[in-house]
Amino acid sequence: MASKFTVQTDRFLGVTIDCGKQTFRSNEEFISSIKDGIVQWKVAGKRGLWVKVDKSNATLVPLLTQLGLDFHHAQPGYVMMTLWMCDDLPSHLPEYANLYIGVAGFVVNAERQLLVIREKYLASNYISSWKLPGGHADKGEDLADTARREVREETGIDSEFVSLLAFRHLHKYRFGCSDMYFICVMKPLTTQIKPCPVEIADCRWMDLDDYISSADVSDTNRHFAQCYRDGLVHRDFDIVPAQVLSYDNKTLHNVYSIQHGSESTPV
Repeated sequence: MASKFTVQTDRFLGVTIDCGKQTFRSNEEFISSIKDGIVQWKVAGKRGLWVKVDKSNATLVPLLTQLGLDFHHAQPGYVMMTLWMCDDLPSHLPEYANLYIGVAGFVVNAERQLLVIREKYLASNYISSWKLPGGHADKGEDLADTARREVREETGIDSEFVSLLAFRHLHKYRFGCSDMYFICVMKPLTTQIKPCPVEIADCRWMDLDDYISSADVSDTNRHFAQCYRDGLVHRDFDIVPAQVLSYDNKTLHNVYSIQHGSESTPV
């Protein structure tokens, strides 16, 4: 019966079962208990069922699909399956994350030269153009930390965050997900380029105006550079993070906002 399970309930009237934390003698016993549990949870007014199936219990997956559960998401080591248990309401279960976070470092030195790269491995429909060093943010990584890490990994240049310059919102990216691409103005702390031999074909400091006028630069990257150049003339503010208490009052998180007269200014 459902009482055999160690379950977690949430404020949305959902029930979560982690297979790796349960004790059962056979798959048949587990599935029988889930089936009985669904009946009981429906009567109790529960709405969503979440079953986390770890790799060691992967043989449960086809049996759970027979009970009506579907795939929600997968990560290394487990798959999460769900069932909406309200027959008279459309599913309110949230979708899994459908967004990539990319970050680039817009690194400009005192001579108004921009740090640019050419990637070694490109898709067949990509043009081998000069671009900004950058990549995907790791889990739990702030934008500034991603920019600093990617710039160092790809070019060997150490840098520090100054402000947020722009961001791009792109749809139909990898696996059908959207992509948010943040451009961070970075101040270089070193000058000697040591490009990553695995990922980078070429890396150099390029005059900002030459970069903007180059035919070997994408429209998007040219737009970022033009935004920076325009900001040198008209700019009187920075978009920088402030540490603000989270909604549950447990942690501080970064809120990016316009700060007038910021001391952190581009070089």
